Amino acid sequence: NVEFLAGPDMADLPPKSKINELHSVLFGRPGVYLYGCTPHLNMGMLGLVVVGNDLQNLDEIGNTDLPNVAKSVLMSLIRDAQSSAKSK
Repeated sequence: NVEFLAGPDMADLPPKSKINELHSVLFGRPGVYLYGCTPHLNMGMLGLVVVGNDLQNLDEIGNTDLPNVAKSVLMSLIRDAQSSAKSK
């Protein structure tokens, strides 16, 4: 499944999806969105969606309260996003 944990317009994002169901989201605002797999979040199964090449809320994303392994994965994803943005 997918569950959004942080992003610029959390109120407009759908609730977590059901397990093993297709799920799509249309993002209305640029920025970074953090999502995770609810049952595997503790193991670091999460990702970022960057909309419009806009990293303006990356610090907020980095401050999301997560278990240690997930936090470590998030910091790696943030470094990757920053590196990708610099190379464009």
